Amino acid sequence: MFSRERGKDSPRDSLMTVAFAPVKSIQTIKTSPRPGFPSVGIAGSGPALLTLACYLSGRGYPVQVLDRSNHLPGQASSVKAEGAISGQYDRETFNVKPEDLLGQCAHVVIVAPPSTYKELAWSISPWLKAKHTVILYGGGIGASLEFEKHLLTNGVCGVKVAEMDPLFHAEKQNAATIKVHAMRQWGQFASTSPAATFDCDGVVKRLFPKVEPASNLLLRGLCDYQSIVYPVVEAFGADAEMGAALMELINSTYESEDQSNNIFQHLESEINSIADAYSTARISTTHNIRRMYGAIAATPEQAVSMVPKYGQAAPWQDMVRTLSEIVSTVYVPLYELSRLANLRTPAIDSVINMSAVMCGVDFLTHGRTLNRLGLQGLSQREIIRKLNG
Repeated sequence: MFSRERGKDSPRDSLMTVAFAPVKSIQTIKTSPRPGFPSVGIAGSGPALLTLACYLSGRGYPVQVLDRSNHLPGQASSVKAEGAISGQYDRETFNVKPEDLLGQCAHVVIVAPPSTYKELAWSISPWLKAKHTVILYGGGIGASLEFEKHLLTNGVCGVKVAEMDPLFHAEKQNAATIKVHAMRQWGQFASTSPAATFDCDGVVKRLFPKVEPASNLLLRGLCDYQSIVYPVVEAFGADAEMGAALMELINSTYESEDQSNNIFQHLESEINSIADAYSTARISTTHNIRRMYGAIAATPEQAVSMVPKYGQAAPWQDMVRTLSEIVSTVYVPLYELSRLANLRTPAIDSVINMSAVMCGVDFLTHGRTLNRLGLQGLSQREIIRKLNG
């Protein structure tokens, strides 16, 4: 157990005592494709895509990559991951065409911003068949519902679609190296229904042994703590004035006896209320982070503060882009579900309102609404039945 002192310039800064139990990293090594291991496709862009390519290659899977950024990662003949995992991906199968990817791979992992799901689904739909399983790496609350809806719009049905928690903290060091700072030791996945989750279980757990099936997709999304706290910690919490403004906005909607200077306390309470309203047994943030990283803490604020921070702060433009994606795909679904259940969520509402000003986006119009999830017109009880089977 050790103490960590911080200043008092922002809502995340406080004096706290926490315990951290180090978690042993799982190491993989570069191997040749193992006999009987099926080819795995990865479509998307960025360091997360390359990290997954190295990870799966290191475990012996032949990997095919569809690069959505339309540029090769430098002139190196291979990309290697080092740090919490080690693996190497040879680039001869880097920029394959969609028809080749789906012709050779029954399992496809999508590593892309949710705002690109519609276009990406359109681009791969002509070659998708019932044999395929699509795994969305992250994606917010209800990612599998939205992606499946895009596929149906393009005339594709019968394809299994799952969503899973991100597992790696990684950044690109150069054209040939990805630095993997940490790998989560636990995560969850889900599909559009409990029955669909069961159908995806074998594929997802074979590729990613650290993830477990969630009881429903709402639970999976609510346990992705990193997306939920990003606006508070990275966007508003990094600036004292913005953090104070957010806290003032939240407290202005609470009765005096319910006011607090702890944003995490408000968020945790509101998220638990939404989970209860939809018959979802949510895992607390403290327990969730403990399972992922071994951080032992008494409160959500302490637990979040114990999660290792890696790399440099993102440039303003990248931070705004990430904030926009998260508010659209996490906070907007929470807002819509809370309104349907007649719940008050001042903290969630305040994050949406302040983010709308910062990003210049009307999130309640352009975010992941119930309509985009295919849940429009359903009652609270009907959504509960759909979530829980």
